[in-house]
Amino acid sequence: MPERFSDFVALFMGAFTVGYIAWEIERRRRSLHDLWDVLDVEDMAMTTELVKMVHSGELEPHARAMLA
Repeated sequence: MPERFSDFVALFMGAFTVGYIAWEIERRRRSLHDLWDVLDVEDMAMTTELVKMVHSGELEPHARAMLA
């Protein structure tokens, strides 16, 4: 057990710093996940099928649409 008040402060600040860093990493990971994972698995499959239908001629894209 720490004997001086400054030891308690140092322990508290160290624990707070580690907790804050862990919280910040998790927060940034979540925001990157929201940014890059726009489509889930079902949406990706549906989009792929629609693109295939357009390329095969089954569907026609909008007249002003640009396909890659």
